[in-house]
Amino acid sequence: MAYALEDEFGDIIGKARSGQNMSQGEVAKASEITESDLSRMEKYTLKPTEAQVYKLAEVLNLDGGKLLAIATEQWEPLPVQQPTKAQLEVVTISAPVGGWPVNAYLLICKATDEAAIIDTAAHPDLILEVLDTHKVNPTAILLTHSHGDHTNGLPQLQRATDCQTYIHKNEPKPQTATNLKELAHSDVISIGQLMVTVADTPGHTPGGCSFVTQTAAFVGDAIFAGSVGGPKISYEDEINSVRDNILSLPDDVRLFPGHGPPTTVGEEKSHNPFF
Repeated sequence: MAYALEDEFGDIIGKARSGQNMSQGEVAKASEITESDLSRMEKYTLKPTEAQVYKLAEVLNLDGGKLLAIATEQWEPLPVQQPTKAQLEVVTISAPVGGWPVNAYLLICKATDEAAIIDTAAHPDLILEVLDTHKVNPTAILLTHSHGDHTNGLPQLQRATDCQTYIHKNEPKPQTATNLKELAHSDVISIGQLMVTVADTPGHTPGGCSFVTQTAAFVGDAIFAGSVGGPKISYEDEINSVRDNILSLPDDVRLFPGHGPPTTVGEEKSHNPFF
């Protein structure tokens, strides 16, 4: 079951530890676990006991019960279903980058067949094939952040589709063939009859953002099922922005992350140990 998740127990405690600028030695001392055992837990070569899970959760400011469910492989998100009367369709395009799957998406307005390409998964040819298969008209490229596994191949997509590309104003700019349109929190982009709202979700990157429309949110590497993206810039900003701008949405809103399976706001409020 754990393999369905992007992050396992070791990833979670490692991200929480590094995000709070704690060394393995500091966490080991505070949790009364040897540094060697803690290192092995982060590398998935040692399974923790229940008591160790709760102690680490206490030290790392995580929810112990939620962390235990992931450590013992007792939780993964329920399959996300397309609402029967939804005005939109989401197509997931998952492809390996460096041996690990990365997700890109098509957000399709069912009334007009216009579509947004969300991130690239570094596989522009695959995205173009999927566009052709679904016979939709791409009108925008939306970038959740600029890391290469989410933006490589962007110039090829831009030249092939002639789409305007959008990125947050605070995000470092990727290689591009055309001018980028900069976004800020609460900006709205029209995709056919769909109104897509920008939500700030920095922390993994300086200008990471999510795109929210109706019952779907495309969250990049801000939050995964049961975890968060690596807080490379600010752990506090990542946790607070996801809590305020994503987990404040209705429970049935589907979350489509840059890695791992889709989930929902309700699932993450109930099961994500970071919240």
